[in-house]
Amino acid sequence: MKGRTDRTMHEVLRQLSYGLYVIGVRGQNEEMNAFVASWVTQCSFNPPLLAVAIRKDSGSYQMLKKGRVFSLNLIDRQNSRLLRQMVKPADRVGDKIGKVGHVEEDTGAPILRKAFAYLECKVRDIHEPGDHALVIGEVVHAGVHERGEVVTCADLGWHYAG
Repeated sequence: MKGRTDRTMHEVLRQLSYGLYVIGVRGQNEEMNAFVASWVTQCSFNPPLLAVAIRKDSGSYQMLKKGRVFSLNLIDRQNSRLLRQMVKPADRVGDKIGKVGHVEEDTGAPILRKAFAYLECKVRDIHEPGDHALVIGEVVHAGVHERGEVVTCADLGWHYAG
C-alpha cells in the first residue's frame, strides 16, 4: 500500500500550479548568476516578503548566502525560450547571466532586461528543512517594464514536484 500512497502523493504534488521565475543572485564582489525557480510565494504583506526554495547543493545558493540579495524576474510566456537557457547549471554552460542583457539597481542583484517585471529582495532569513533551503526575502524595490503573463510549469510541460 505504501508504494501506491507514494505514487498518489507524487501525482497530487505535480498538480499544484507553479510559476517559473528567473532568480538573479549576487555573491560577494562581482560574482553573479541566475537560475529558474518554481517554488516561490509571497508570505507577508507588511513587510512584503517572498519565500523562495533553492537547492542547497547549488552554486547559486552559496552565492546568495554570501551576497544576501536576489531578484525575482517575471518572464512572459512569449519569452519562454529564455527559461530554457537559464535552467541549465552554470558549471555546464558557463556564464549564463553574462549571455543575457541585465542591469543592476538597488541591491546589485541582476535584473534581466527581458523580464516584464521584477522584484529586488534582501535576505531576511534562511531555513534549511530538507534538500532545499527556504529563503525569506524582503522586497525592497520593484519595477514593471511592460505587461506580461508568467510562464508556468504546465505551459512548458515541466514538473518540479513530488
